[in-house]
Amino acid sequence: MVLYPTQGVSDIQKLQMDSTDSLNSKVIAIEGNFDYAQTAVKKIFNDQAIKAELKGKNTYLSSANSINIGRLLPQVVYYFYAYADLVNKNEINCGDQVSFCVPTGNFGDILAGFYAKEMGLPVGKLIIASNDNNVLTDFFTSGTYDANRELIKTISPSMDILVLSNLERLIFHKSSDQVVREKMEDLRKKGSFSFDGDFSEFLLALPIKRKLKKLLKKFMKMRDI
Repeated sequence: MVLYPTQGVSDIQKLQMDSTDSLNSKVIAIEGNFDYAQTAVKKIFNDQAIKAELKGKNTYLSSANSINIGRLLPQVVYYFYAYADLVNKNEINCGDQVSFCVPTGNFGDILAGFYAKEMGLPVGKLIIASNDNNVLTDFFTSGTYDANRELIKTISPSMDILVLSNLERLIFHKSSDQVVREKMEDLRKKGSFSFDGDFSEFLLALPIKRKLKKLLKKFMKMRDI
């Protein structure tokens, strides 16, 4: 079963999904955004009554997106493959550090980079690039994760996400399962939480509009001088 926000994909993507004649799949468009779809899936997964009923039918639920850790495992390979490619092309020497810049929405791909670094890949920095929905940028800057904001629809809908599935995994590695539960409960009830962690392996690439504004302010100051 596939859920997608009816206003969050292109016309071509809608046709690709809505016109499928597969007998073992069903596509459902929802009013709302990606966060609504993902939250609905998580609620179903955590519903004990539904799980018990399905278990009686020998049916178990799984996810194809990065709610499932299995989605991240092949993404870890990307980083090792890219590094090996650079070595084979004599762009770097084996053992040299390489930094990766990753556009992120659900924090999955760049978390896979974090796992690759933990596994021993010589990664210098993991650079997080965001669009106008820069909830992650604000979190790493201020220590407060605040999803109480209007979702901005952009030309990169896979990055138009305010509630990231994979951030809680990083917080787990920086704290404990108990802290994760507390922070995710705050997020569910209040739409925000604060966390003071060491994220020194990450850098931030500011959204382009914000970056342009900063450059413009700098230029105006230089002009005044």
